[in-house]
Amino acid sequence: MRFAEVFLRLGSAFVGWMIIYTYIVWLAALHAMSCGPDGDAMHRVLLGLAPFAAAMALLLRATRPIPDIHRLLSRLAIPLVLLLPFALKNIWVALKRSNLDGLAICANNAPETADLAWAPVQLITIALLATLIARVWRDTRIEKP
Repeated sequence: MRFAEVFLRLGSAFVGWMIIYTYIVWLAALHAMSCGPDGDAMHRVLLGLAPFAAAMALLLRATRPIPDIHRLLSRLAIPLVLLLPFALKNIWVALKRSNLDGLAICANNAPETADLAWAPVQLITIALLATLIARVWRDTRIEKP
């Protein structure tokens, strides 16, 4: 394998991990940033970032032909597992408020379509990311001849 291909694969995988980290860290820290003077701006950013993070997660398998690097990069998932409960708590708070209580995420008005879709989109994205990361971990256990 040529140096340029190795560099491209490694860079692509790093970009995928960085986008996933950005998404999960912002989601985990949402309780500290949400509903400020800008209203639900951070919720809307995360609503747009969710499909982008899911798409960029496909890059995680770019290093699969290089087993040693792939195994090393797969360990980047460990801190994400530690952040997951905080992210799920923030999703639950928004789900309860908008979908169960019938209020907007950051106001006492009726929820808009984005408010109603926010928590389900985040849950689907988290499930998709977990599946893709689990596949990366599974790839590291498969020995290549």
